[in-house]
Amino acid sequence: MRIDIAACTDRHFVMPTGVMMQSVCVNNPDVDIVFNIVVDDDVTDADCADLKNITDKFRGKSVVFYPVSEAIAKTNFPAIGNSYSPPRTLYYRLWLADILPESVRKVIYLDGDVIVRQSLLPLWNTNLGDYPIAAVPIDYMKATRDFYSSLNESQLLGYFNSGVLLVNLEVWRERQVINDFKKFMALYAEKIRYHDQDVMNYVFMKEKVDLPITYNMQTGFYFKTPLYDPKYEEEVRKSFMDPVIIHYTGGKPWERYNRYPHPLKSTFLKYQDMTKWRSVTYERRPFKLRMINLGADLLRKWKLKPQIADVFLDINPID
Repeated sequence: MRIDIAACTDRHFVMPTGVMMQSVCVNNPDVDIVFNIVVDDDVTDADCADLKNITDKFRGKSVVFYPVSEAIAKTNFPAIGNSYSPPRTLYYRLWLADILPESVRKVIYLDGDVIVRQSLLPLWNTNLGDYPIAAVPIDYMKATRDFYSSLNESQLLGYFNSGVLLVNLEVWRERQVINDFKKFMALYAEKIRYHDQDVMNYVFMKEKVDLPITYNMQTGFYFKTPLYDPKYEEEVRKSFMDPVIIHYTGGKPWERYNRYPHPLKSTFLKYQDMTKWRSVTYERRPFKLRMINLGADLLRKWKLKPQIADVFLDINPID
């Protein structure tokens, strides 16, 4: 059995992508896996070698790199509310059917900020039929309501997260869905808030397979004030402490400073410690914000400012 996994990365996400790959390899020992990594032009040969070193440690695991074409890279992608330009890599997955060879007919797409804890075979064997995509619904954000209201569509159709996908590339190619993606981005650029996710939700609004939540346990599922529709309560609780895939959709576990650390941060660190990036953290805050955070934290330490209430449920690490 062979599983094809796809991911997209720029230089900022090489380390998280490598940790994701490590978790996949560790927890799928008896399956041949090919990682199809779409790389931006700022990803170096050394970065690719680091990712290849991950798969070289495991039997039956390999990686193939696909540099994104200049035409795709220079596409005028929609900004968030026309306020700033998002990372280009967020949109590259829309071109998977064109970038990957026709011999790759189906892929599991994984964002770099996920950790895979169990076998991916049940996900891979999900029956897609003639549907183009399978994903986990996330009907919990105000953004999803805004998405439907701005497009005059019913919220009953459901909105999914694009960080974990089962993609039927054969259908994408047959239907040339890239043309539908481009058309939506051209017509509704000012309405797009969540990048490729909004694009795919529109194009596949009425033709998608819902995956079990365990394949994409997002940060909002662990908040004290639940950020999901009550209809998912039983399924969330069932997957709560033993998800197949954890998706760190909020503060990232590799950030040097995080006011609300994810309760399952230790799971990411477990797999990071198995790689060359052991204990590596990134600082993305501008200097001014760092000074503001430092001052506020000192005032809280001296009890001159109220303590911040934890937004997450109090749970024990699971790995």
